[in-house]
Amino acid sequence: MQHVHLDSVPWMEWSSTTGKFHGAGKQVSEVLGANLNANLVDGGHPFDLEYGKLLPGKAGCPFHSHSAQWECYYIVSGTGTMRYGDQRRQLRAGDNDLLYYLVADNPTSEFWHYPDSDKYGFKPGGVIFRKTDAHYDLGEDDPPGEPLVSEPRKALPEMHAQFINVAEIKEDHRHSPKNKFSSHCRDISLTLGGKRNADVAHGGHPFDLQIRRITAGAAICPYHSHSAQWELLVFLSGHGSVRTPDGIKEVGPGDIVLHPPGTPHQTRASAESALECLIITDNPLEDVCYYPDSDRWGILSARKYFRITALDYFDGEE
Repeated sequence: MQHVHLDSVPWMEWSSTTGKFHGAGKQVSEVLGANLNANLVDGGHPFDLEYGKLLPGKAGCPFHSHSAQWECYYIVSGTGTMRYGDQRRQLRAGDNDLLYYLVADNPTSEFWHYPDSDKYGFKPGGVIFRKTDAHYDLGEDDPPGEPLVSEPRKALPEMHAQFINVAEIKEDHRHSPKNKFSSHCRDISLTLGGKRNADVAHGGHPFDLQIRRITAGAAICPYHSHSAQWELLVFLSGHGSVRTPDGIKEVGPGDIVLHPPGTPHQTRASAESALECLIITDNPLEDVCYYPDSDRWGILSARKYFRITALDYFDGEE
């Protein structure tokens, strides 16, 4: 388990030359050990979490689109307007600072486009440029005589933003038969069209978000570890504890806990109050869970749970 309190994460401030674009962010994933904007192979996490702040009247960055990266904003407080295509949507009433969590995945390479200035950016490299249309064969197999004519420019794919207010998401009460494990879940990603426990190629999103309100005195689920999945918990209200092989640690509002694959963990609310948290997970192609308290295993995609009986490698083969 890796743990940090939001108050201990420093603000990183940025501004354009004239101050038209001005914001600040707490790079939570970087403090939790991730290389910024890097995928797992390059020392990053499958998704990054930023706690951001915008002052009244300011935008954080120019209007843009990504060719590969997904972004999800969870608004904590304040006012804001989200611009998408030729439309604008009010996020919340008020005139104070806008505070939000931004979750984004880390594609290996992509480009991004700034429609207002017709600029492009490219990753890796981070170069910002304007493009000049060129024929595919230019510089590779130029015929003599007339210069090559560039192919017609293709329009960028139409952007589709999705919006939901968390209060509009129906709570699903998930509990064990005797209510030892009990919580109420608002599944944000499913409501936004993602398929449960599926990656992008199979109808899901690169990461899933949900709000869990754990019943006082109960745990979300049994003590367990994942073979592939990463879990990041942002505690919003109430008090409780997180159990790992290192012991039991008390948590409350502002605490952020990361569980990489292979780390046993369990989250429990205190006996006095419910514990609410934002849970962010990635969607590996396959994942196997182990439950140390009951010595059980589970295959996530099949929803099958079992105990292992040791066998010889050739048992049943000859």
